[in-house]
Amino acid sequence: MHCLPEGCDLTLVAPSDERTTMPPAHAASTGRTPSGSASFDFTDRVVVITGASGGIGSAVVDLFAGAGADILLHGRDLEALARGAERVRALGRRAATVSGNIRSPETAAAIVETALSELGGIDVLVNNAGGNFGARLEDLSVNAWNATIEANLSGAFHLAKACLPTFRESGGGVIVNVGSASANYAHPMRGAYAAAKAGLASLTRTMAWEWAHLGVRVNCIEPGAVMTPSSRFAGGDTEQKVARYVALGRVGTPEDIAGVCAFLSSDAASYITGESLVVAGGPHTSTPADVDLVPQSALV
Repeated sequence: MHCLPEGCDLTLVAPSDERTTMPPAHAASTGRTPSGSASFDFTDRVVVITGASGGIGSAVVDLFAGAGADILLHGRDLEALARGAERVRALGRRAATVSGNIRSPETAAAIVETALSELGGIDVLVNNAGGNFGARLEDLSVNAWNATIEANLSGAFHLAKACLPTFRESGGGVIVNVGSASANYAHPMRGAYAAAKAGLASLTRTMAWEWAHLGVRVNCIEPGAVMTPSSRFAGGDTEQKVARYVALGRVGTPEDIAGVCAFLSSDAASYITGESLVVAGGPHTSTPADVDLVPQSALV
């Protein structure tokens, strides 16, 4: 325990007048966690999920809907969005969909407008959309660089900013940005992607500080290797190769990431904000050079 010398007091200086009034302790907690239970309750909460067409996004949709939330699904694959919405409705929850380029501020505005008009609000935003062009930096075109930065960083900024007036009016909310463990080490063939995800971690910290007085919590999840349709492992034994470099001995699943997303959105994480949580199966070494994890899919 750190103690102040006798006769001294502690004065907290707020960086701006706005921060001198803090929100109620519950303001940035939108999911209730029953005592002694590993489950989450998001009954009647509205959760916006980008990149919801498949992979991690699809798992996040299913978990939140199963916990009682109404869901706005964003993505580029219209058929996949429709299937996801049907899964939500089959659980007795409401669903709405928006298709559009996440790099565009206009798409962000459409997402917020649809969530408000069709679902009645926004309680949680999961910025999951992104993508990558697999190329060495020297071969990466200006357009590919810009597209990668915009999809993985700018899009999250545009949508979070667009949601802020709703959070301000309702007294709080939660933002979970889905980054990548690639932000923390050199990643050949994914230089622009890793740089964007590192930027997203930094953006998370600043959002958390600037918006805390509004009751908004902001955190980042940094997945390691996760088996999804867009991260095609090259070769039949590639998954096993990667698993040898993970402490827990296996590649992650979308459900692994969805569970952490629900935790960070719940009351159980009410005192956590501005953090980047690596979800990668424990301490691991860099992926060996002979393992190709570069997604070949187009940007979401």
